[in-house]
Amino acid sequence: MHVSALLVGLVLFLLLGFLWFGAWPFLRQDGIASLFASQWYPFEGLFGMAPALLGSLWVVLLALFLALPLALAGAVFNLELMPSRWQGFLRLGMQVLAGIPSVVYGLMGLWLLLPLLESQLELLTGRSLLAAGLLLALMILPTLMVMSEEALHGVRAEQKESAINLGLDWNQRLWRVLLPQAWPGIRSACLLALGRALGETVAVMLVVGSMDRLPQPWYNLLQPAQTLTSRIGREIGEAGMGSLHWSALMASGLLLAMLALLLASLAQLMGREKR
Repeated sequence: MHVSALLVGLVLFLLLGFLWFGAWPFLRQDGIASLFASQWYPFEGLFGMAPALLGSLWVVLLALFLALPLALAGAVFNLELMPSRWQGFLRLGMQVLAGIPSVVYGLMGLWLLLPLLESQLELLTGRSLLAAGLLLALMILPTLMVMSEEALHGVRAEQKESAINLGLDWNQRLWRVLLPQAWPGIRSACLLALGRALGETVAVMLVVGSMDRLPQPWYNLLQPAQTLTSRIGREIGEAGMGSLHWSALMASGLLLAMLALLLASLAQLMGREKR
C-alpha cells in the first residue's frame, strides 16, 4: 500500500510538473490576468481564458443539475421498489452505459441531439452550451446512479426499522431517513461526476460549437461556446511546440488538472467524514 501510494504521488507530481513547465512561459507573460480576459486570438497574442472557463462551468453545472434528480430517482427505484431479482439488471445496464466511449456519445449528439434542438427551439445551429450540458448529463448519469445506490444501500437497516416503527410512511422514510443518511455518499458522487464531466473532451467538442466568445447575455445557454477541453482538443495540433499558443493550451490543461484535483480531494475528505 505504501508503494502504491508513493507511485500515485510520483505520477501526480510528474503530471503537474509537466503541465507547469509547459505553461510557465504563458503564466510568466499573462498570469492571472488571462482568467478575466475575454479575447482569444492566438495569432494576435491574445489568450483570454474567460469564455472557455465560463463555458466549462456552465456545462458541468447544467449536466449535474439535470442528471442528479434522475440518478437519485433511479437509485431509489432500483433499491427500494424494484424486485430484488431484477435489481442487478438495471445496475448492470448503468455500468455498461458508464463504459461506453465518449466519442460514441458525441456521435449520438451530432446525429440525434443537435437536429432535435434546431427543430424544437428554432435555432440556426444546435451546437450550444445546452447541447453540451445535455450530453454530459447523459454521460455522468450512470456514475451518479451507481454511486448513489451504494450510498443508499449503506443506510443501516436499524434506522429503516426505527422509521417504520415510528409510523412513517414510505415518502417520509425517504425524505427524513434514507436521503439525509445517504447524503455524504451522494455528495461525494456529485463531486466525482463533476470531475469526470470537467475532463470530457471529444463529446463536448462535437456539440458545443467551439466559439471563443462570452455568451450574450452571459447566461444564454443557446449560443455556441467553448470549453477548456474543447479548446485544447481543437487547437493542440495546430500550436507549434514551445510557442506561446502551445504554452497557453498547457495552462488550460493545468487549470483543468487543478480543478479536478480539488474536486477529488473534496470527495475524499467528505468520504472520510461519512465514515
